Amino acid sequence: MDNTKRKLTSQEWSEENSKKSRNQLVNSLENLSNDLFYEIYDYLEGLDICIAFSNLNSRFQQIITCSTNRYKIILDYSTTKELFWNYSKKIKHQIYSISFQSPKSSINEFFSIDYSFNNVQSIFIEDIEKGQLISLLTHLRDSPCLYLLNIKSSDLFEDLSQIYQLIFSLPKLKSNKLGLYADQYSISIPISNNQQLSPITYLHIAHSYTFDELSALLSYTPSLRHLNLSHSSRYDSYIEDLLSMNSKELIHLSIFSNNLNFDEFQLFVEQIRSKLQILYVNFLKRDICFLHADRWQKLLLENFSPLKKFSLCYREPGYGDNYPIYDGEINQFVSPFWIQRNLIFDIEIYECNIYYFVRPFKERWYEYPIEHSKLTQLTIKYVYSNELPDILLNQIKRVLNFTQIYHLNIEQKISFERLTQIIHLLPDLISLKINPLSFYEAISRFGNQKFPTTFAFEHASNIKYVCLEKTCTMEDISFLMSFCPHMEYLNVECIINMNILSCLREILNKINQNHHEYLHALCIHIATADDQMIKQLKQMIDDEKLLSDYTIHRQLYNIYLKWK
Repeated sequence: MDNTKRKLTSQEWSEENSKKSRNQLVNSLENLSNDLFYEIYDYLEGLDICIAFSNLNSRFQQIITCSTNRYKIILDYSTTKELFWNYSKKIKHQIYSISFQSPKSSINEFFSIDYSFNNVQSIFIEDIEKGQLISLLTHLRDSPCLYLLNIKSSDLFEDLSQIYQLIFSLPKLKSNKLGLYADQYSISIPISNNQQLSPITYLHIAHSYTFDELSALLSYTPSLRHLNLSHSSRYDSYIEDLLSMNSKELIHLSIFSNNLNFDEFQLFVEQIRSKLQILYVNFLKRDICFLHADRWQKLLLENFSPLKKFSLCYREPGYGDNYPIYDGEINQFVSPFWIQRNLIFDIEIYECNIYYFVRPFKERWYEYPIEHSKLTQLTIKYVYSNELPDILLNQIKRVLNFTQIYHLNIEQKISFERLTQIIHLLPDLISLKINPLSFYEAISRFGNQKFPTTFAFEHASNIKYVCLEKTCTMEDISFLMSFCPHMEYLNVECIINMNILSCLREILNKINQNHHEYLHALCIHIATADDQMIKQLKQMIDDEKLLSDYTIHRQLYNIYLKWK
């Protein structure tokens, strides 16, 4: 009996202690202002707010239902119909955004939008069936505030005409994206007769289309300012079918295509009767003309003289077999036309693909001015570890038909042997950015390339700026200081557990012992950098007389050291 009594007393004590803790929490929250909670709610999902705060007390219930609060709702796999209905009815007039991330079969189970959700401004749907989409769009036709609609679907659609007609009938819609995974459908919508026009200003067509279908769709959107075509045109599509696009308001055009060659793209843009300010293009079709800078310059000047922003991405898939050989002048993208627009030519190699970019120059890791004509960078993002070395080297040789390379960025770990083979091909390098090296890979793996090469070391001696990411040992740093004897600036990213005092001591000792007359600047990136670390480094340098005339300072996690 006594044991039972003690057990009950213990349970009661635990429950009482829990109540006290809860009351203390509520009392602590009570000291916070309403305005602070309004700001907090901006970062939280609407149903989570209701679950967490609505049962605390009447004050929080009033805060939640305050008419000035607006909530975004996310319906995912963990959201039950009961939970949604229990809480959404309290805040339905305050919901401004709804995102369906649940399975498409369950969308109708949650709710159908009606007049009671009269402040919904944006709807995002990850997947939806055709019938559900038609039903939803029909309900939305009288929605007074909906301005953004983003829809994806893996369902099969025979014809998109009804879908687009319903979308174009939404009275307040300004932004629409329709993304479909299947390609077996048509869009038999007629050309607009100007009786049904949409207020849409942003249109993202993320599915396949023919050019006559595109013409018909665009006839409904005279206010269109931003057009994004992020799917390929179908093979039965002819550019001649595209009627003149009298889109006077269009200022931003983004195109992705794997079917258009340069001549067809030129025909397409010549149909655009607008003053484009932004043009982004991405092509996969094999056509060497995409790399002719003079043709691009002529096209842009004749059609889009007000253009403010431009970028080009051209991908060569495969390993260049049966590709036409470029026989024009190299370095075409360094003429005054491109320099005035701050555009540069860059190349990336990823697996078996070569990506050519014309894009705005952005500041890089080195902090020294370099003339615009010498900004071209080759980035080796990833190549298969078991790939024969001749494949990568042949890709680089192909790139050199178009341009000289002044900057090399290697984003995966490679061997010392592989690095020298790459640099053997690049006599104009100014900067080198690499990951830690592997010094022990068998030379026999590297095909018919001779190793080491005198040219590789000669080319490395021209490198002025070196960055080593994720440094693990001093061996990597020592090698690069010897391999690039004319290095002027070294940027090192240290791993968290690396002893920064020991690392810097070794670097400075090596500089002093080997008389590196060119190296006068060092940047060390370390996540634990703080003012105390700067004091320790300065004291070590002074006590051990590693440098005399120098400056050291910190910017966030970067430690900068310069000396004369």
